[in-house]
Amino acid sequence: MARVSLAGAKQLGIALAWILLFAVVGGLVTVGISAAVPGWGGQRWFVVRTGLCEVIGFGVATWLVGRQLNKQSWQRMGWGKGGEGEPRRLGVSLLRGAALGALMAALAVALAFVLDRASVRVTGDWSAWPGVALPLALGLVLAALGEELAFRGYPLRRLADAVGPVPAMVLLAALFGLAHSRNPNATLLSVVNVGLAAIWLSFAFFSSGGMALAWGAHFGWNAGLALLFDAPVSGYQFQVPVVEYTPGAHPWVDGGAFGPEGGIVSTIALVVGTLVIISRGGRLKQPALAA
Repeated sequence: MARVSLAGAKQLGIALAWILLFAVVGGLVTVGISAAVPGWGGQRWFVVRTGLCEVIGFGVATWLVGRQLNKQSWQRMGWGKGGEGEPRRLGVSLLRGAALGALMAALAVALAFVLDRASVRVTGDWSAWPGVALPLALGLVLAALGEELAFRGYPLRRLADAVGPVPAMVLLAALFGLAHSRNPNATLLSVVNVGLAAIWLSFAFFSSGGMALAWGAHFGWNAGLALLFDAPVSGYQFQVPVVEYTPGAHPWVDGGAFGPEGGIVSTIALVVGTLVIISRGGRLKQPALAA
């Protein structure tokens, strides 16, 4: 028993060392690029700029640490089996994820209407919509990919190799929630819900859809809240024209100023979304240990 415990502790220590190296490389590259292009594109392109920097930073970390140094295959890091037809399969998984995420966002907002009398008002000022919505949509695509590379992908696979999928999911979900704890108007419930979102996305990662499904679901959720309803996303309000979201009177129900992610409406939607992934083949399998 002691030998098994020591072996497990060694595997965990090695995995954490690799993940720390990955985080350092990704963080340094992201910060370095951000410093090299401060203010590029102005406020309208802020989400694109920050998302692109994160994608490059953690994309480099995935290639350097995950692929070159730790010899993880692209398949194990969630990017499909390779071969003919793989780009199409990845595209389908991405679109499926985006549709699921958008439907879940709509469910959360609908619950906010029903349970707390939140509202969405249509202003009719369509002329200003493309100039705001198109850069924001591109930025949300990049931001979702950047966070998936940083918290799923290589780190989730490497930690799961050492301790199993469920403990790895829970640990990285806790870190994901804490990473959003300093967002505007964050609460304990919002941190829990963001962690629950990480669990949902982790099930997507371990499904046959892999990183593409997780990336699409992440984008669809954020874009559904921001572009369809103008609701805050993790505490950030993007002021999308045409629609205007107003929360109800009880922040613990609909999230208040943090957005639906801060209320039980998202807790319900995220549980439903997780069950959908599981029902469609997102069950976990114990991976082989890797040194």
